[in-house]
Amino acid sequence: MRGATAEPLANGEHAHVRPLRPCGTKPYPSDSTRTDAVAVQYTVPGIPQGATPFTVVEFVGRHKTGGAAAQFTEIRAALAKCPGGLGKDQFKWTVVESDSDSVLVKIEQKFSYGDQEPAVVAQYAALSMVNNSVVMVADLGWENTGGSEELVREFIVKAEKRAAAIK
Repeated sequence: MRGATAEPLANGEHAHVRPLRPCGTKPYPSDSTRTDAVAVQYTVPGIPQGATPFTVVEFVGRHKTGGAAAQFTEIRAALAKCPGGLGKDQFKWTVVESDSDSVLVKIEQKFSYGDQEPAVVAQYAALSMVNNSVVMVADLGWENTGGSEELVREFIVKAEKRAAAIK
């Protein structure tokens, strides 16, 4: 992760991407098949050195046989059912790219930093199914700057490789 150190996330922090939850934090039926999960956050240095860093969240949920596939299907359905909007405390979810075992999503929200006027800021998240695990990487940007689609595409490949080693 470009030299960044993983830091555990507090319970409930960045809940909208643990895993992707466009319809709110209500549990998915397949959450009951999860046998283990980990959520970490990285503060990735900006390039060039001294540029604004990125907050990257990684979530991996291991499931009983069939549970990861069920969760992946439920998340896809939620993305279609709850695209959201840009009202106060809301997220707008847009599928950028999708195939049989992965989804790339743009997550927009209005954000105001200090006394600035609210502006739309985009975050990016990639979700993959690897064996019996659901893997998610999201770049939440930094304060009032958006995330990077390119960074998410780079990091999801690394996260998938780590998840493939889970037995």
